[in-house]
Amino acid sequence: MNMEKIQFAGEGGMTIPGVLWLPEGGPRAVFQIAHGMTEHMGRYGRLAQALIEKGVAVAGFDLRGHGENPGDPDCASFGEGGWEASLEDMHRFSLSLRQRFPEARHYMLGFSLGSFLLREYLNRYPEPLSGAVILGTGHQPDAVLSLMMAIVKGQIRQAGFDKTTPLVKKLTFESYNQKFRPNRTPSDWLCEDREQLDAYRADPLCRENISAGLFWQLLGAMKRTGGRHAYDHWNKDLPVLLLSGENDPVGDFGKGVCRVKRAMDRAGFTHVTMHLIPNARHDLFHEEKSGAAENARRILTDWLSR
Repeated sequence: MNMEKIQFAGEGGMTIPGVLWLPEGGPRAVFQIAHGMTEHMGRYGRLAQALIEKGVAVAGFDLRGHGENPGDPDCASFGEGGWEASLEDMHRFSLSLRQRFPEARHYMLGFSLGSFLLREYLNRYPEPLSGAVILGTGHQPDAVLSLMMAIVKGQIRQAGFDKTTPLVKKLTFESYNQKFRPNRTPSDWLCEDREQLDAYRADPLCRENISAGLFWQLLGAMKRTGGRHAYDHWNKDLPVLLLSGENDPVGDFGKGVCRVKRAMDRAGFTHVTMHLIPNARHDLFHEEKSGAAENARRILTDWLSR
């Protein structure tokens, strides 16, 4: 497997690090990934290997305030204006991949935080994609999101945009983790596979917390992607794969993912496929021990083949 470390100029001239995995010969397709909150693109090597075996190149970049990018090493944050900048980063990266691989089909995958970026992205940039994979996403009532945004706005005034607070921690990861008590780690909600979870927690490029500002930005995106205009500008014939673990609290243990599927059906989408994977929590592609990750990779590669 050939892996290239790459860089590109993001919004505002920021130099952003990325990675490209290439199959032997020219790729028949290119798969762009928007990763999840607090993690980085280096964690996607095993998924890349499965796709490369099918002749598919895999590419992605570390989101602002994540991975190899500058910022507080313990707290992921996009910075003020960073959500909009990240959407533009995705667009610029996509254009660079199209220029490099003009004959290949192009796909996008968004996981967790990246799933909400991708859902908003596809309502804003109607690119000629061959398909989109929305992984580890969810849906919350608008009233709940509005209340939480007001609370978090107060935390931003208290601590600053790029810092976390005990209340932000409680409203985010702690609220998910309490559903899996008794807890072995503060991150049990992510993954049941202990070896994979411990590797994540020991990874120096994974940041432990998210800032009040990033949480506020995410809540706003959740409102927009669950609102009445969420799918106005999507290509309704775009093949979409919804993937989630059955025990993922972000997707409300499947119920939130089903709400997304119903909303897409009502909006007139013609090719939406949904899979809820048994024995899997949020970090689906790292649930190796139960076999859920392998199952998810098989579903993904079968979907791409179709």
